[in-house]
Amino acid sequence: MLPQERPHVIVGDGITALAFLEICAPEPGQRVIVLGQRAAELGRGLAYAKGEVGTPWRYAYLLNSPADDIDPDFAKWLAARWDQITETMAGRAPDWLGAAQPLIATGDLYGVNAPREFYGDFMEERTEAAIARLKARGVEVDLLEDQAVSLEVSGKGITLRTEAGREIVASGLDVAPGGPSTMRFAGDDSAFSAPSVFGHEARIATHIQRGAEIFCIGGNAAMLDVLRLCQSLRDAEDLRFVACAPDGEIPEPLVPRLPRKLTEPRLTQGHMTAATFLAEVAAEIARAKAEGDEMREIRAGFRAHFLENPLSGYVTDPEEARQVPGKLRLWLRGGTRDTIADMHQFVEAGRARVIQAMVTAIEPGEAGATVILRDPEGQEQRHETGFVVNCAGAGPNSRFDPLSEDMLRQGMITLCPTTKGIRVGPGCQTAAPGVRYLSPVTSEIGGDVVAMPLFDAHMLRAYVARAGATA
Repeated sequence: MLPQERPHVIVGDGITALAFLEICAPEPGQRVIVLGQRAAELGRGLAYAKGEVGTPWRYAYLLNSPADDIDPDFAKWLAARWDQITETMAGRAPDWLGAAQPLIATGDLYGVNAPREFYGDFMEERTEAAIARLKARGVEVDLLEDQAVSLEVSGKGITLRTEAGREIVASGLDVAPGGPSTMRFAGDDSAFSAPSVFGHEARIATHIQRGAEIFCIGGNAAMLDVLRLCQSLRDAEDLRFVACAPDGEIPEPLVPRLPRKLTEPRLTQGHMTAATFLAEVAAEIARAKAEGDEMREIRAGFRAHFLENPLSGYVTDPEEARQVPGKLRLWLRGGTRDTIADMHQFVEAGRARVIQAMVTAIEPGEAGATVILRDPEGQEQRHETGFVVNCAGAGPNSRFDPLSEDMLRQGMITLCPTTKGIRVGPGCQTAAPGVRYLSPVTSEIGGDVVAMPLFDAHMLRAYVARAGATA
């Protein structure tokens, strides 16, 4: 095979993989392969996958940020299809349209936290447009549903091997996987527990419908998704819901206002320690709140600021800088406005509880489960519940996808022991020539620590665009 006949390969099927396809500039006659387990639905990935037709929860899961915060083009797309979306959502529980009414009444359709499936529809259209542009230039695009498992870079070129036994020799490779697996707990996959919400909705639904208490491990966006699943199946007064998280807190809702505003942080450079910088950030957040800024404006303002101003300019010691993103992620968490507001109301009404503790194990019983907890004082507690859903993030026993694990073993990418994120070179280049890598848990690019974790679609796409400009 001649070098010019080798395809350019993109591994992944979500937003980042599509972003790499959109910046791809092969020569006419060249071939591009997108390889992923859901490649046929490129751009949707797992987060924005199509829900099963006829299920009450199909459109229950919402975006964590307002539409124009996710992507201004998506906000325009949503507004242009508002009549169709209104028809689709009519009569569904929970009443997302009703919750969005204050924004709708002011004409602020751009500010709604739309159901995630609609964003998947938008990304699907972007995929079709990107493929059409490449084909118009004489480029062949293939979407292969398979999983990359290993990589070899030699004089022969970049050789990618897959789960199905394919061996692809590529001219270049962009790797765009998801994050690490969820932290697992003993007993989290039983008759009365599920290791995650996605893919397990049907069996979780049977316990919601029988009136069981639903216990979520974690206080994050996945926990809010479980709440939406509950709301799609039961009236609010019938809910019995518990969220358990080490900090015991529910994030503030991101409330958009017209006219749009972004908080402008005033930060000084040259900090020697993370502690002094974080103290300054905390003071800036407090100042912004005192001046009337909403958390949506604060979070979006800090995100925009750090996209343009690298953290290395503020904290000079790289190891100290690595202490910053974890705190910023906690302080500036995203969160679906509607669902968080509901959660706070349910807590006030006694229909939901938030427990500050760490889960250590789950013991299945004959009619429910017992959750073993460690409270803030280090004492063990036992909580009897109806059904447990693991919504925890990554933890000590989490693993990356097979290709990322293989690249880590070979030293093509490295894992930061402090942030537990992936480190890559300038322009997302890896130590392997011709191979780029970007995922939501990439924590350092070209030696710069990423201040705001890359879980927002906007940020991932911004870094892909920069990688294209660098190339």
